[in-house]
Amino acid sequence: MKLNFSDDMREILEEFLVEADEILSDLDQELIELEENPEDKELLNKIFRGMHTLKGGAGFLGLTSVVEIAHKIEDIFNLLRNDELKLTSEMMDVILEGVDKLKEAVEMLKENEEIPDEEDVRDILNRLENVLSGGDIVEPEVVNSENINPEEIEFVEGVDEEIKRLILQYPGKDLAGILEEIILLPPDERPPLEVIEKLEKIISEGKDVKDLIKIKKEKEDEKRETPEKPVKEKKKKSEKKEEVIRVDVERVEVLMNLVGELVLDRNRIVKLASGLEASGETVEELLDSITGMSRTVSDLQDAVMKLRMQPVKKIFSKFPRIVRDLAKKLNKKVNLVLEGEDTEIDRSILDKLEDPLIHLVRNAIDHGIEPPEERVMKGKPEAGTVKLSAFQEGDRIIIAIEDDGRGIDVEKVKKKAVEKGLISPEQAQNMSEKEAYELLFMPGFSTTEQISDVSGRGVGMDVVASTIHSLRGTIEVESELGEGTKFIMKLPLTVAIIRTLMVGANNRIFAIPLYSVVEIVRYEPENVKHIGQFKSFMLRDEVYLLFSLNELFDIPDESKKEFIVIVRVGEKNIAIAVEDLFGEEEIVIKPLGKLLEDVQGIAGATITGDGKVVLIVDTNSLINDKKSQLVGVL
Repeated sequence: MKLNFSDDMREILEEFLVEADEILSDLDQELIELEENPEDKELLNKIFRGMHTLKGGAGFLGLTSVVEIAHKIEDIFNLLRNDELKLTSEMMDVILEGVDKLKEAVEMLKENEEIPDEEDVRDILNRLENVLSGGDIVEPEVVNSENINPEEIEFVEGVDEEIKRLILQYPGKDLAGILEEIILLPPDERPPLEVIEKLEKIISEGKDVKDLIKIKKEKEDEKRETPEKPVKEKKKKSEKKEEVIRVDVERVEVLMNLVGELVLDRNRIVKLASGLEASGETVEELLDSITGMSRTVSDLQDAVMKLRMQPVKKIFSKFPRIVRDLAKKLNKKVNLVLEGEDTEIDRSILDKLEDPLIHLVRNAIDHGIEPPEERVMKGKPEAGTVKLSAFQEGDRIIIAIEDDGRGIDVEKVKKKAVEKGLISPEQAQNMSEKEAYELLFMPGFSTTEQISDVSGRGVGMDVVASTIHSLRGTIEVESELGEGTKFIMKLPLTVAIIRTLMVGANNRIFAIPLYSVVEIVRYEPENVKHIGQFKSFMLRDEVYLLFSLNELFDIPDESKKEFIVIVRVGEKNIAIAVEDLFGEEEIVIKPLGKLLEDVQGIAGATITGDGKVVLIVDTNSLINDKKSQLVGVL
């Protein structure tokens, strides 16, 4: 239903949307906590107040369907807090569906200033009314495309055209079944990879065909009693007491860009000042002023960076619901432990972390956690544990997903990789455990024997790794067979301004992010050895694969090497030979633009203190095309 707002009301709408987002983003976690502790009166009252606030704001704006759903949920929680109703798992299923419908309505308001119409919310209102009256909880009608005419299908707003075509192409299949069908097709007959990824993302969000289509029905068959229109009531202020100012994200981005330019100007001035001879009172005062300005710019930079920081709770709060629904679907018992929810990270990184985290958590429940009866036979608690944690370590954020399930069978991983032709039997034999874990992130790899609608389609883990690497982060795996598995992601605090090591190769200057640099040593020709087609560098009884920077960029490699930079790439340390070192420098990362954004091995560019344009090396992608050759070399 399309709505028309005046300019004054549109301002109120913007405030309502922000407030609704805050209430609904916390609601999933609060509801799961309540299901575990149904006697928690404080939590019951908090949820009740949230629904009341949401209903009040929606009523003031005339958002009828939002008011009706919020009002029903509010009534349920009023009965619960007065001990007139006892919470059950089936009731919580219905409440969560109601919350999902509220989220859908808020998204529609944001995108097109629309809300679901009466027909769209009738089913959930009836089911919520059954909960209120203590009647039988009827499962929602399962809608797929099996027995409907394509002309009767009306897709909800925002469904991708390719996804629409797939639903119509495979009648009778749910989204998981459609994905299974297209994955089993020959490569040249499959839809593009981005379509498969979109389909997987929709499934990972818990959606199915029923959430993407609605059936056109005759109005006379739809006539039912509807609740009275709510009385408009004044919007109540949020109970939050913090003094905050809501600032448009774009303004923060503009401010960040300006500070970035200021940092570049500071670097330039400091570079010029270092060439002045400190003779005379005026020069001394100038140098003092430059030192003070440099300190102020650094403080300003830190302050603006903090504006972009957000707590990981923003995405962690979604996982209690995800874990509850998936565990129920798989008939498993899973406890979720969240740690470090207040740890802050750059918003641009946080936004891209949600999909990888969802995939890893779903994998932990599907592959890792055993069914209750199997866990009891192994002497484990009936309920498995998945722990999601975050903490800061220097200028890096560490996020880990850990489970106490089956662990990873290294030999099974190697065998599957050999069967799929990803590695040779000889490479598998010489491979360490850590190298075997890296196989999990190769495109098309999966150890699952049967395809399910949860995981095991051979897509996903490679996307997880590429996403983390695109954020200039690393992902590591620790596992013990029978005891559990842990995925550890190390990410930069920010993607805008970083410290780098400036190196020279073939009369060019390159910047290597300092967080990937492990050690710098002199190039000693006698320590260079040959292993087959590769070179290696010996350092304190350790053997490192050796490449020159020129070699990695496929440019002539005839210059004399002076230094070795040991860098961390995935689970390995690799030696890179360079001609010169120019020290550390704090830089502002500039994108290369659409024409050059896919250049392998380059993360961006920057302007140095002396005005030169320098390319920033992405060591992960630079070595990526050699990974299949490198497996099992050491």
